[in-house]
Amino acid sequence: MHQLDDNLQQLIKSGRKQGYITFSQVNDYLPDEGVNPDKLDHLLHSLEELGMDIIPEKHVSKRKTELESAKKKKTSKNEKRSGDLVTDDEEGSKRIDDPVRIYLTQMGEIPLLTRVEEITLAKKIEVTRKQFRRHLMENDCAMQAAIETLAKVHRGELPFDRTIKVSLTESLEKEQILGRMPHNLKTLDYLMEKNKHDFLRSIDPELSPEEQKQARHSLNTRRRKMTTLVEEMSLRTQRLHPLFKRLQQISARMNELKHKHKIVSRRQNSENEQAAIERELHDLMVMTYETPESLQARIKEIESRFSAYETAMRELSGGNLRLVVSIAKKYRNRGMNFLDLIQEGNTGLMRAVDKYEYRRGYKFSTYATWWIR
Repeated sequence: MHQLDDNLQQLIKSGRKQGYITFSQVNDYLPDEGVNPDKLDHLLHSLEELGMDIIPEKHVSKRKTELESAKKKKTSKNEKRSGDLVTDDEEGSKRIDDPVRIYLTQMGEIPLLTRVEEITLAKKIEVTRKQFRRHLMENDCAMQAAIETLAKVHRGELPFDRTIKVSLTESLEKEQILGRMPHNLKTLDYLMEKNKHDFLRSIDPELSPEEQKQARHSLNTRRRKMTTLVEEMSLRTQRLHPLFKRLQQISARMNELKHKHKIVSRRQNSENEQAAIERELHDLMVMTYETPESLQARIKEIESRFSAYETAMRELSGGNLRLVVSIAKKYRNRGMNFLDLIQEGNTGLMRAVDKYEYRRGYKFSTYATWWIR
């Protein structure tokens, strides 16, 4: 453990000096097999507390330019990630007479991934997925929904296997997770109550700016702890997607109410209408424990994390599309259209990407073959 701590400290030290950490550095830090998953959690938690980001290598020069500009202007800038995936750009003006031949030609140009490349991308998926999950669940509305889902599993109202992800390589066996649930859920309920208290203090106009700042600090620290407790129970990522969409809807409604209030306030005798808008906005703030500004910023950050996660998944699947074609050819004369076979195979490939555990030592293409078939 001491050696692990030393390695983490060295990585953090390098990140402090650079102002960021690259995926290559994370890849070197995480062993290919047999690693304790807590190692990644410790890394992400430390980077989050330091406000440090993980970026692709191709963005390094851009980040350096931004940091140098920030030092001169003494301002900070948010980096907007662009997708890494190269997509198929088809010329709209040209008619494709033979889509199968075009598709096979395109697939033939995509090189197969090596074992090292597979592991590197699998680690990138793991990191970006955890970042997406953590940023989402550090919102109390999403956190509360996650807690309620886990409580239903604990009470037997939701099926365990379809709600919880069990991983042999992450020491997350069913009995271990069930054993953690009573304590974790009780602790989460207690912490959620304290969050409500601190959020109301953070927006209380009667308190001083310093007192509001302290309340926000306590709230954010507690949120990180709660996220760790939920992650110990391994809620499936698919269960979190609807929570993300819900937050996007609430954020849009908050912004709509702010705009509406601005217009209504210019009218005479509009006190009642203003009060109704203010009540709804306040209710949404209490529901999410966020101001319109903080929720909008969080949504932007979550969207960035989710985009990076999807890009990493597509990179791993994209390097194995030739495998789909190869297997589809064997089923071509069994009554299905070839493009339909390709579509079914791609669906299986994406499921393989989602379920792949690189630490078990299997080559991804070997694992994916079963899902594609």
